[in-house]
Amino acid sequence: MGQLTQATQGRQMTANTAERDIRDMVRASWPQIQRVIGGNLKPDMLLQYCISSINREPALRNCTPVSVLSCFMQCAALGLKPSNVDGLGQAYILPYGNKNHQGGQPDATFVIGYKGMLKLLENSGIYAQPVAVYEDDGVKLKMDAKGTPYIECPDEINLDADHSPDKLKFVFLSIDLPNGGTYAAYMSRKDLEAYRDRYAPRSKRRGNAISGPWATNFVEMGLKTLIRRSFKYLPVSVEAKAATTVDETTPDYSDVLTPQITDAMTTVVDTTPANEPEPEPEPEEQAPTDQREAKLFDLINRFKALGVASEQEACQTVSKIINRTVTAFTDMSEAEIDKVLDDFQHGAPDTAKDGE
Repeated sequence: MGQLTQATQGRQMTANTAERDIRDMVRASWPQIQRVIGGNLKPDMLLQYCISSINREPALRNCTPVSVLSCFMQCAALGLKPSNVDGLGQAYILPYGNKNHQGGQPDATFVIGYKGMLKLLENSGIYAQPVAVYEDDGVKLKMDAKGTPYIECPDEINLDADHSPDKLKFVFLSIDLPNGGTYAAYMSRKDLEAYRDRYAPRSKRRGNAISGPWATNFVEMGLKTLIRRSFKYLPVSVEAKAATTVDETTPDYSDVLTPQITDAMTTVVDTTPANEPEPEPEPEEQAPTDQREAKLFDLINRFKALGVASEQEACQTVSKIINRTVTAFTDMSEAEIDKVLDDFQHGAPDTAKDGE
């Protein structure tokens, strides 16, 4: 048998294995999965999303099936559609991550696009349209007496302005808030380059050069960075704010998919060429508040997986675990969240019932 034929058959086996494992996990764990993602997707649609994405991004076949399915669950839980499916750029399921698994399998990574960030704002009743301003646009950035930035546009638009990424001058965001207030922010090209140089991944094979989306989509990454920073200052939901902290990570829904992990996670031989894209996540600053929100986001999803959709009911259980009355998730300290998560790790807590 020729080498080309063997390689082709090897890839086909990998594809069949990945798709079969994901299908088996969805069938075995659908009730638990549905509690996490709500009514956003039916099982056949979730499977179709996964299989379509694998067909369009073959390298996903080499990722652990649990991580691939977890990324799609994360998309569904947030109400975002993966760009692998519709090309709209709300979210991406990318074939890179850690390789600490047996056989060197990477984990798929969940990445929110800047349009996905805007969608999360819209879910909280906040509508925004970021602007990328280029050198030849004639647009000026100014400050009012209160130090709030705003842009001043020329009477005539320069239709011949060069909008190449290297001509980007700054990115700007202005939002009219539901309470009548306003929020405005900007990042200059110098700010964006400093952020990129600090956090963007680099390729050792290319002399430590910057790689990933900052190298290929500088403007879009600039818009995303500006929007993501705004979440700290806007009245968005806890779920939306916490979602920014799980961006560019591998979601951990292994506890939801536990019934199928042993049988489904078969060793997959990496048959892709050596020049397959390297891991390209863009790390984000992890302030203590962000870490707390990420843990809170995890806790909310774990209660949903148990079928506890009511925050009041969940807080009754939390109150028993931490030995004090809690009326809302936001009342909890990070240490208390850790204590409840630890309780989950050692066995799901008994949910409180009315009258107990």
